[in-house]
Amino acid sequence: MTESKGALRKAALLDAAEEVLVTRGNANAAMRDFAAAAGVRIGHLQHYFPTRADLIRAVLERTLDRSLARLSEMSGIDVGPGAGERLAREESARVFSALLQEHSDPAGINMHLEIWALASSDEQAAVALRAFYVLYAEHVRDLVRRARPELGGSQQAGIANAIVSLFEGAAVMRSDIAGLRTDDADRALIRTAQWLIHDSS
Repeated sequence: MTESKGALRKAALLDAAEEVLVTRGNANAAMRDFAAAAGVRIGHLQHYFPTRADLIRAVLERTLDRSLARLSEMSGIDVGPGAGERLAREESARVFSALLQEHSDPAGINMHLEIWALASSDEQAAVALRAFYVLYAEHVRDLVRRARPELGGSQQAGIANAIVSLFEGAAVMRSDIAGLRTDDADRALIRTAQWLIHDSS
């Protein structure tokens, strides 16, 4: 089934927004900057994304969707919504290893850093960023639920939030910015995440 013209236009606009955030390092980009990068008038951009926060939210949601698809492909484990089978320790190791690979993409790290910088001075962008992390944590909570179904919902959410924090912090520390990436550190990250998801009380 082919995508509609509207969906294709929307994807092109999101591609241009990512390009601005990744290559120009422009955390203060205005809607006109994103429109110019896409080669459209600002009214055309605002037809699909009325505010900068709407655009940022869409960029982040698309990033998460692509990331989930790649994690499933790389790990061989269904990490999407609705997967119900129990998550074994060797499976979580594959998922966390794939997540570290995903967090090794410099373009992805740069884009997220730019969005963080934007969110620090723009409450609408901050709202979009928080919505992204809520969704991200919900996906991780689903993995925790599959590994530890006996835990209550708030415990599962707490573990999920800790895992998200661990990997988000690791993404920056493992990047070229901090330069602390080593194989031993990666193995320790995976072991820590596995302890959180399987053994923590």
